[in-house]
Amino acid sequence: STQSTWVDTKYEFGVDENGKLHVIDEVNTPDSSRMVDIEEYESKYPQIAKAFEDAAKAGQPFANVSKLLDKHPSLKIKEFSKQYVRDALISMGFDGKGPLQLSNEVVIECSYRYVAVCERLTGLPFPFPQDSDGADSLILRQRLVSNLQRTGLLSPAGGVALIFAGSDSDAPHINKLVEQLAAFKIPSVVRICSAHKQPAKLEETLNYYNRSAQACVIVACAGGTDALSGTASFHSLHPVVSCPPDGLDNRTCLTNPPGSSNAFIARPDNLARFVAQTFSSRSLFLQKFILTNAKEKVEKLVKADTKFQSGK
Repeated sequence: STQSTWVDTKYEFGVDENGKLHVIDEVNTPDSSRMVDIEEYESKYPQIAKAFEDAAKAGQPFANVSKLLDKHPSLKIKEFSKQYVRDALISMGFDGKGPLQLSNEVVIECSYRYVAVCERLTGLPFPFPQDSDGADSLILRQRLVSNLQRTGLLSPAGGVALIFAGSDSDAPHINKLVEQLAAFKIPSVVRICSAHKQPAKLEETLNYYNRSAQACVIVACAGGTDALSGTASFHSLHPVVSCPPDGLDNRTCLTNPPGSSNAFIARPDNLARFVAQTFSSRSLFLQKFILTNAKEKVEKLVKADTKFQSGK
C-alpha cells in the first residue's frame, strides 16, 4: 500500500473548572492535519527548497512557499486534507462572504481524498453503500441524528415540530403551541406560508423538510377554510396534525379529499402530548417524561379522592 506521512497537524485543548486539561477537538483527521505520500514528498520537497533558495540568490526571492508554488505548480505536493477545498475557493475568488456553489468535480475530488485517508489509516477498503433501496443511507442518517443528540447539539426529544401557519395574525395561537411543545422539550420551527396565496412556496418548503434526517411532525395552524393541513399532508413525508386557532369551531380540515391524511387536535396541550408520543419510540427521554407525567396526574387524583373520602 502507499505509505503516507503527516506534514503538519494541530491539537486543540481546553481546561475544565477543575484545571484538568482535555483534548477538545478531533485528532489527526483531514480537517486538522495534512497527509501526503512519502514518495512524492521526498521527491518534491528538495526541489521546492532548491527553487526557493535559487530565487533568493538571484535577487528575486519568493515571499513564501505558496508564491513559489503559484509559479511552479508542478512542484505542489498533493495533500489529503481540506486544504484542497480552501485552494479551490481561493482560485474561484471566494472572499469568505456569501454562499458559493462548488463544482461537482471539486466535491468528488475532495470526497476521494477523504476516502483515501480512511483507507490509508485503517488499511481497509472504504465500505461504500451497496444497497439499491437506500437502507444504508437511512442508517447513516439515523446515526448522524443519534450522535448529534448524544452531544447535545440536537434535542433529546428525538424530533422537531414544524409549525406551519397561514398568517402571522395567528401569532397568539402559534405562541401557545410553541410553549406547550417546549414543556416536553420538543423544539419547534415556525413557518408562515399560505396554502391559498403561496401554493408553490408551500410545496417547495414541504419538499425541503422531506429531506430532513431528523424526525418531524408538521403542525398546521390555519383558521377559516383550512387548506393548509390537507395540502401539507398530501405532499409531506411527515405526519400532519391540524390545530386551528379557532379550535373546535373550525373542522374544515376534516373534510379534506382523498390523499389528505391529516389528524385533528383542538387543544395545544393535547397537540404537544401527541407530538411527544409520536417521537417517543426514538427518545428514551420522552418515554420517561410521558409516563412520569401520567403517573403524577393519577397520583394527584388518588390523593384528591382520599381527601374527600376522609372529609379533610
